[in-house]
Amino acid sequence: MTISRSGRAIVQLVAGVLTAACAPAEPQNVFRLDMGLSGTIPTRVKEITDAGVPDLANTSSHQVRLRSIKIVDQPRPLHILNVRAYNINHVGYEGVLGQEGDLPSECPGQFVPHPIDSFIVAPHKHAAYFIVIAFTFSKPGRYHLKRLKIYYTANGQDGWQYQNFDRTYIVTNPPLPGLRPIPKSTVCGRP
Repeated sequence: MTISRSGRAIVQLVAGVLTAACAPAEPQNVFRLDMGLSGTIPTRVKEITDAGVPDLANTSSHQVRLRSIKIVDQPRPLHILNVRAYNINHVGYEGVLGQEGDLPSECPGQFVPHPIDSFIVAPHKHAAYFIVIAFTFSKPGRYHLKRLKIYYTANGQDGWQYQNFDRTYIVTNPPLPGLRPIPKSTVCGRP
């Protein structure tokens, strides 16, 4: 059986409508909202910036599995490279606010990446993993990232919630090569 291009387009449209109809329209919070933490972080164009997602403290009575995390109102010059989970016990501390560099490449024995859907957060517990969003900026400027949108599955139901992020990035052009190397101890050590 062959389906024409217009037939495929109709099938994709119907699938999209059904998916949207099944997703909850209103956020349902299962993780504690982060309050009061904000920061201004300097970085450079094309430098990998690592931003830690606030602590995943499950406030619900169900197990929760992450599905994805998005930056709300993501600025056009921001390009997400990856969203990864790191085991707290393996890394040796509970997360990062902001670091630079590709953590698994620069600290291979310490930062071992896992997919964000590879673990479950037990009811009324903190996650054994922390999440890091790695991204770059393509041009200088001042960028305020206010909220994240966390997609999850809890009690067999897909849901989502906002999480406060409240970080401002001051992005400048990079210095000339070799003038400002970042020591490995700065990247791999405690934040």
